[in-house]
Amino acid sequence: MYFDEDERLIIEEALQLLWEERGLDKLPINDAGKYYDPDYPDDARMANTISCLLERF
Repeated sequence: MYFDEDERLIIEEALQLLWEERGLDKLPINDAGKYYDPDYPDDARMANTISCLLERF
C-alpha cells in the first residue's frame, strides 16, 4: 500500500497517540523483543501491531 508523506505523518501520529493513550510503553518486553502481558494479552497484541506498523513507516 502506498501513502504520500502527509498520509504517513497522520497515520504515524494517530498510532503514537493510541500508544500513549493506552499506556503501552509500560508493557514488558520478552527476549525476542516482543511486548507481552499475560494479564492483558490484547494490550500486548496491540503494542506489537502498532510497533510493527510504525517500523514500516
